[in-house]
Amino acid sequence: MHGAEGFPSELCAEHRAVEALLRRLDGERARGRPAAEEDLRLLHALRLLLAPHLTAEEVYLYPLVRRRLPAGGALADAAAHTHATIRGLLDRAVDERLSAPERGRATAALTVVLRAHLRGEEERLFPALRARVAPEELRRCARRLREARPTGPDAPVWGLPPGTGAIAAVRDGLTGHDTARSRHSP
Repeated sequence: MHGAEGFPSELCAEHRAVEALLRRLDGERARGRPAAEEDLRLLHALRLLLAPHLTAEEVYLYPLVRRRLPAGGALADAAAHTHATIRGLLDRAVDERLSAPERGRATAALTVVLRAHLRGEEERLFPALRARVAPEELRRCARRLREARPTGPDAPVWGLPPGTGAIAAVRDGLTGHDTARSRHSP
């Protein structure tokens, strides 16, 4: 959906992918066995999803928040501060020197902050923008958010583990599909 009513559908889709990884991390912790290798793999996948997502919000979404919402400057500053916190917690969680219990605590803290942030954006920030910003301006912002994403065979494939994009590129090359022209392959 590319209309104002669906703004920002791309960010919400990325939120769903982040939440899917968080559920997988929850599942690892619920099993009660330290799966350091799997936790690290999932945390690195989370980092690949979050890095461009957080940057795109900071570059394209938060300036719109500053300009168009009451107290938008404070809202954008708080969100940027939360992003810095998320990055710091993620750096801590992927530190390979951590013991399993330390990684579990770091991952739990990351999960709490990240879920609260996603919920706040979807339940309060995005509806406020849809209510106060002209549909054409929302469409322009959504287009910029879409265009800001990395493309090509090395780009992350949202919601899939790292390496999936490279595998798809090899498969597409072997089957005659041009990944560079279209990100949709059979």
